[in-house]
Amino acid sequence: MNPFEYANELITKDKYDEEVPDRKDYKPFLINRTLSYHNDLIHYVNYLNQYPDVNDKLHYDFLNLSIAKKKRPKKWWVKGKKYENMEVIKEYYKYSTDKAITALSLLSDKDIKNIKNKLFKGGGK
Repeated sequence: MNPFEYANELITKDKYDEEVPDRKDYKPFLINRTLSYHNDLIHYVNYLNQYPDVNDKLHYDFLNLSIAKKKRPKKWWVKGKKYENMEVIKEYYKYSTDKAITALSLLSDKDIKNIKNKLFKGGGK
């Protein structure tokens, strides 16, 4: 079972699993992060973040007993924006990600095409 399934069980309150805290795939950080996307659960997650050394059983039991059974929509993690030519700019100019984003906004399509041609190492396309 992955941590997202544990978080989903805590949100939907399907069942209480006594063996969950003993498993190695129970990751409190990932469960806290998943639950933090729900506005009504953020306070519980914030409270648990104040005690990072709490054991997994106590973590699971606290969330299981605190979270009220309620129909909640499934929320997905926010992912970072993907830039098409980011790696090309980073390799050519030896820039960090932040500088490459700035450079992408300044370069034209023709400039990026020239950079790709200069970085082309041969082989099949």
